[in-house]
Amino acid sequence: MSAEQEIKQYCVQTYQQLYKSEYDRLVSDAVLKSKRADLAENRRNEIETAAQKYAIKQSIIQGMRRFHNHISLLWHSIYEAHVYRKSGVADLRVIQEVVSADQSWKKSSGHAFEEMIKELATMAMGDLPVEFVLQRDLNTLIKAGEIANEPRDISWLKEQIKGNIFDLFAITTYEDKKFCFGCVQCKTSIRDRVTRDREPSIHAMESYFWSVVFVLDGEYLRNPKFQYMVNGGSKEFPTNGWHGMYDVSASYNIGRIYPLDLNFNLLRQHSEKAVNDWLKQRQWFNHEWKAD
Repeated sequence: MSAEQEIKQYCVQTYQQLYKSEYDRLVSDAVLKSKRADLAENRRNEIETAAQKYAIKQSIIQGMRRFHNHISLLWHSIYEAHVYRKSGVADLRVIQEVVSADQSWKKSSGHAFEEMIKELATMAMGDLPVEFVLQRDLNTLIKAGEIANEPRDISWLKEQIKGNIFDLFAITTYEDKKFCFGCVQCKTSIRDRVTRDREPSIHAMESYFWSVVFVLDGEYLRNPKFQYMVNGGSKEFPTNGWHGMYDVSASYNIGRIYPLDLNFNLLRQHSEKAVNDWLKQRQWFNHEWKAD
């Protein structure tokens, strides 16, 4: 047996043994504490995650003691062992192809969703002088000197573009000049980086921009935590994170969470109020502003 084969075999056995022993221990402790044999699915998921972390950590520590000069191979072999336990797939080439396909899907589908929102939202505006543009489109407009916002706004918007913070921007034409008045995030899932996206949204509202987010799959909005992230009102999230969240799946209407139909009629109403208030009373356009 070659050194590589020995390491791979060691990692599979060690990872699986450590995972199983830790998982069984955590389940046993949880059952004793809850005095119930049928643990809830979310609790079992938490235990699985904890056992995985433990198995990865201990496998690499133990492996480094045994195979001093093969750390990279150890790490890679533990990765294979982990994927095999989760999927039953042992062929690394298959694993890599699946991972590559998954990454490609996430990137392509995310961009497709952004462009879908841009198209449907702009169509919904009708004769309202509002359009939604991609980040690269706003960048082109700014470079061409076609955005009439104050220099402070332009500087802030450039920072957002540089940091790739927002997916779309809301533009209005007023007295033959274009103004950017809104920052838009597009997420195929409410869980898709939404915790990190909340902070830049708050910064946008603090800078007196309309800040909204579109989500394709609002299933996780069942969780009160995500509702509080949008609406505020909890110890962890005392204030709202966006002016509005638009659920394209049209599942929920909770506070600042709004369901959308395919015509985006509600968005048109909110956009009209947002652009009018932004133009007339921008000094009041902070996080407390509400479309309804």
